[in-house]
Order: sequence, then C-alpha cells, then structure tokens
Amino acid sequence: MINFIKSVLIGIRPKTLSASIAPVLVGSAIAFKSSIGCCANDCFDINILLLTLLAAIFIQIGTNFANDVYDFIKGADNDDRLGPLRAVQANLISIRSMKILTGVAFLLSIICGLPLVLVGGFPILIIGLLSIVSGYAYTAGPYPLGYNGWGDVFVFIFFGPIAVCGTFYLQLGYISVESIVSGVILGCLSVTLLCINNIRDVATDKKAGKRTIAVRFGIKIVKIIFIMLFFVSYILSGYLAFSRNFININSFILLLILTTPLFIKICFDTFKLKSKELNSVLVSVSIFISLFSILLIISILA
Repeated sequence: MINFIKSVLIGIRPKTLSASIAPVLVGSAIAFKSSIGCCANDCFDINILLLTLLAAIFIQIGTNFANDVYDFIKGADNDDRLGPLRAVQANLISIRSMKILTGVAFLLSIICGLPLVLVGGFPILIIGLLSIVSGYAYTAGPYPLGYNGWGDVFVFIFFGPIAVCGTFYLQLGYISVESIVSGVILGCLSVTLLCINNIRDVATDKKAGKRTIAVRFGIKIVKIIFIMLFFVSYILSGYLAFSRNFININSFILLLILTTPLFIKICFDTFKLKSKELNSVLVSVSIFISLFSILLIISILA
C-alpha cells in the first residue's frame, strides 16, 4: 500500500500543482480587495475559495494522471525519457489503474464544483466542463491538444484568464480589468513551465509525433517566447501598480528585487543547459512562479 501511495504521488506531480493553486489564490486576493467596502456582509466567501481551490487541484491532478498514461500509450514517455519519473512508464502503476485514477480525480473535481455551479450558474458550469474535457483531451482522445500544437494555448487559457477570472466571478459575480490582466500574468507564467518541457523533450516528442511549438518551429523560437513570457508578466504587473493603482507600488518594487536574480539565472541556464540538465531549470521556474505569485498576492493585499 505504501509503495502504491508513493506511485500515486509520482503521478500527481505535487511540484506542478502551484500552476492550479496560484491563479485561484490570485483571483481570490483580487476579489477580496475589490469586496472591501461592499454593502453586503458576505461579499467574500471563504468556503467558495476552498471549493474552488480543491476543484482546480483535482482537475490538474486528473490532467496529470491522463498525461502520465496516454503519453506512455502514444510512445512519448519511453526508455529515452529525459524528464522526471512517470508512474506508468516506470511500471509503478498499470495503465488500467491510472485510467481509473484519472476518472476518480475528475469525479472529485465535479463533486467540489457542483456547489460552485449553484453559486455561479451557467458560466461556471461551462468553465468546469471545458476544463475537465480539455484536461483529458490534452493527451487523450482522437485529437489530443498537446500532440497538435495546442498545448501552450490550453495551459495559458485554463491556468490563466479562466482560472483567475472564474475565481473572481464566483466571489463577486462579475469580471474586472484587474482579474483579466492578472489572468494573463498567471497564464504566461504557467506556459513557461511547458516551454522548458518542450525544449527538453523535442527529440522524443518528434519521434512520438507530438507536434509541439519546439518540434514545429525549433528550440530557438521557444526560447525567445520563453523570455518574452516573463517580460509580459513583469510589464503587466507594473501596469497594475502604476496605471491601475491596484497593487502596492513598494510591494511591486520588492517583487522586482526578489525575483529578477532568479529570472536572470533561469534565462542563463535555459540557453546554456541541454537535455536532462534542463530538469533543474524546471525546478527553478516552478520556484519562480510560486515566489512571483506570493509576492503578487502580497502586493494586491498590501
């Protein structure tokens, strides 16, 4: 049983869950700040926050499980794999068991999401269904998004604007400019993780017929996009601070001071390291996203 739990944790990929947690927390922070001075006493609901967080986490876990099993089935995860260990590829969990776990994770997201649909209505129902279907279709189904060049678009939309704006909408019933801009920031940051994966796996992806941007247009293009995504996140954060006066300027400056050295290191390592060495960059990018998100939330609430 202990070995099975460890194998499930490998499939969950805990280090990647910040991609689903961060946008919910950022959207909630924006909603909380926007609700200050609201006439109603229950403008911000902590229960909605917790359910939104759980639903988002379970959707990502289901997506990770589906990715684990279908990348193996399609041949993308094989003995030549350069990335972190995968449960099915390493024969730690059977294909059948992983498919069951995928269904369980998505079912749990639906259970958490049902009360949210009662609060947010039809828009939240559509967002929830599209998130689950797209999460599964990322690597599975007749037209897997990740294998047809749509992976970056999926990650940007669902881990960015939809997650942040959906969270904000659940709390206050409308969408603000700040939630949209913050959604773009989080979407850009989430795609940076995918960029490193695609740069590292370009050779094996090409063999498996996975037509990522790196496979279709080359690694150099992806590296340029990678750097630009960070710059867009910084510029839009500055926009929220100086043009919208929504986030604390001093806190934004602190964000710049604390994250810029790591950003520079990430850029340097991305151009210097190759193949399996890029796994260390993946860890650095994950840390950057967590740090940036925490500091952004502090800047919003300050």
